[in-house]
Amino acid sequence: PPMALFRPLSAQCRAFSTTPIRAGTKETLRGTHAAIPPYPYGTARWYKQSNTGLYGGVKIQFGNIVSEKNEIKTRRRWHPNVQRKKLFSVALNRFIRVKLTARALRTIDKVGGLDEYLLGDKPARVKELGMKGWLLRWRIMQTGAVQRRFRRERGELRIPT
Repeated sequence: PPMALFRPLSAQCRAFSTTPIRAGTKETLRGTHAAIPPYPYGTARWYKQSNTGLYGGVKIQFGNIVSEKNEIKTRRRWHPNVQRKKLFSVALNRFIRVKLTARALRTIDKVGGLDEYLLGDKPARVKELGMKGWLLRWRIMQTGAVQRRFRRERGELRIPT
């Protein structure tokens, strides 16, 4: 029958390739975040690339180039300075390959390492972590070293466990 020649667009198969179709950002995030608590700030709406790394709250900025002579304005964009780095996690005892901005890298150096950056508890830090940072934070919090540290801190503050 002639209708058998046409497949609906939702059918996820290609006759000309054997490589699987990659899932979109939403499907990937849903799969990797299935076992952890939901991120309180949700996925990034305007700069979706920041869901995949430590962007420190940095987004694309917009503005104008203004000519000196005629003051003609031309729109332009400033993109974040994104790097790919391998950072060592003491809690996980291994290197983690992550995309991050230069601003986030400076903050990591300032607070004393990747683990300290991810375990920051102020709302502004949690908000700038993004989806990838939230996932890494959860993985670090599941390690025995971090749980012992929190237990010790609760004991010092005389908070019942």
